[in-house]
Amino acid sequence: MNRWLVSKYLQGPVLVVLCSLISIPVLSADKPKTPLEQGKVLALKLCQACHEFKGADQAGTVGPPFIQMSQRFPKRERMRDIIYDPQKALKPHTMMPPFGRHGFLDKKEIELVIDYLYTL
Repeated sequence: MNRWLVSKYLQGPVLVVLCSLISIPVLSADKPKTPLEQGKVLALKLCQACHEFKGADQAGTVGPPFIQMSQRFPKRERMRDIIYDPQKALKPHTMMPPFGRHGFLDKKEIELVIDYLYTL
């Protein structure tokens, strides 16, 4: 694979990771008490750089907005697969990082994010 193709395929994921690091909100030292609050904190930390959704401080324009999530994804397994490894669940060169496969989120945290997204 030539050098141009490698840099082309790495630009998206590198950009997403850098934006995610920049977009980490300042959170209080108190741990969120409810599972929905925990899911919201995780979504704000990892999703708002690319996705627009209610409660986010940034208007991400890279990914689709988080609206009517339970209607768009009536099967939790589909959303779980996308969050865990979007390169496998969506398409090989998507810019969305594989949060589960790369260990950014464990299975419990993925479920917390899905629970929160289903409120949007």
